[in-house]
Amino acid sequence: MKKIIERVLIAFSAFVLYGCYYDNPPIIEPPSSVSFADDIQPIFDQNCISCHSGSLDPDLTAGNSYNSLKGLIVSGDAASSELYQRLNGTNGQNLMPPGSPLAKAQIDLVGQWIDEGAKNN
Repeated sequence: MKKIIERVLIAFSAFVLYGCYYDNPPIIEPPSSVSFADDIQPIFDQNCISCHSGSLDPDLTAGNSYNSLKGLIVSGDAASSELYQRLNGTNGQNLMPPGSPLAKAQIDLVGQWIDEGAKNN
């Protein structure tokens, strides 16, 4: 009986000591910055270049899209940017792409990129 109690106390002590390890779980932070080349251009490639491939402004093909977007972006202010307004269909702008809007996560990513300064990174 004494051995059973001893083993239970050892197991309980181990549980209590190791259980404290997870009291402060690690904080997982979202990516600190959005990459134009890695995050934004693929959205255009998948959803926009069927129309915006050079014949219709802005040209959203790789290598041309960043410069084509300059007049549609207010760096650091997604809400005031025409690109963001078009993706959301707000402020009197036509919803883009027509017929099949982007997923909210994609629009949010474009907004985050603009809010971060719309860098060509």
